[in-house]
Amino acid sequence: MADYTKAVSFERPKDDIKVTNLKDNPFVDEKTGKLYLPSLYTQEEVDKFLNDKDFKIHRTFFRKKYGSLQQSVAHMYTYVIADDFNYVMSQLSDEDLYWLKFIGRFKSIQTLQFYRQAALFPENFSRKRAEESLEKLYKYELIWKWSFKRDFIDKPLYAYTLTVNGFRFLEYFFSKRTYFQPQNYFILPDTAHIRFWETVDIYQLMLSLPQYKGFDTLLNLGVNHEGTNRKLSSPLQIALELTPGRVKNLVFFPAVPGDKDLYYKDVLVRWNRFTLEGSDLQKNVNGLPGTQNVLAFYTPTFDLAQKLNEELKLTDWNFPILLLVGSVIERDGIVKAFYLPDHRNKTKELQNLSLENLVEGDGNSE
Repeated sequence: MADYTKAVSFERPKDDIKVTNLKDNPFVDEKTGKLYLPSLYTQEEVDKFLNDKDFKIHRTFFRKKYGSLQQSVAHMYTYVIADDFNYVMSQLSDEDLYWLKFIGRFKSIQTLQFYRQAALFPENFSRKRAEESLEKLYKYELIWKWSFKRDFIDKPLYAYTLTVNGFRFLEYFFSKRTYFQPQNYFILPDTAHIRFWETVDIYQLMLSLPQYKGFDTLLNLGVNHEGTNRKLSSPLQIALELTPGRVKNLVFFPAVPGDKDLYYKDVLVRWNRFTLEGSDLQKNVNGLPGTQNVLAFYTPTFDLAQKLNEELKLTDWNFPILLLVGSVIERDGIVKAFYLPDHRNKTKELQNLSLENLVEGDGNSE
């Protein structure tokens, strides 16, 4: 059996499994890179978030085949000592471990995003087997299941994260790094899940692009601008050949409803320090092959991108900044969805980039 666990290795940025070419990707338009984004919320939904009706997501303890909460919980695995991990490891297949590492890497993942990931690797995975793996990981209490609602869907939707046991399991067997501690979900706003879903959307779109060159999911920018030790990490870094012959490492910080300006100011100050005020744009970013590092903000709407540009005075910073807009991806595709501040003329208007190069070619370089 193939070793699927290498496909989302925590020690290297690139997948070892051959990814689907753009022309064979079942959910992306091969000519424009247009697709439906599961993490993109309507303006009406966002208005509710901002009017004291916050987005809500809840853990669910019910498992298939069991009719009550007591029965569901009784049939979940209980860990007593670290050696219990050895037994559980022996019960998991390489495919189960792939999905566990995938969750660990991207932190929170919607069900639809699991189906898309399986579709990206059709020779290795299927929707049915992915569901079976999730059920097994849930039984062994390595992952939590969460439910949430959307305005236009009657039934609950689901997402998955690591449990504390799953977090410790990965560190016990695989880790040389520190992952996102699942207990943070109980102190962060619920919208933190949306930020992670946005990350998966971006990754799954770009993974099939001919000009995709690699990715990683953790870059710590160090202490904040007040000098405290609170970490701020980019949840996604992707190397893309944005223009022919020029590969750049895009370091993403996704925006979610209700973010405070301080979050973005903190990002800018730390990035300014990381790049030595823009004088060093070639620092190593997790071994990615780009020759220039670029700060990238993902925003759901163009209006939010424009607001960030004006309020944060992005033209005043001495390093390249890109903004990727989700609603434009859905409407026009990835080739039209990048914008940049007008550093040259110092105007308040964002400049649209047309990047047809992103969807041109025979396939990615993997």
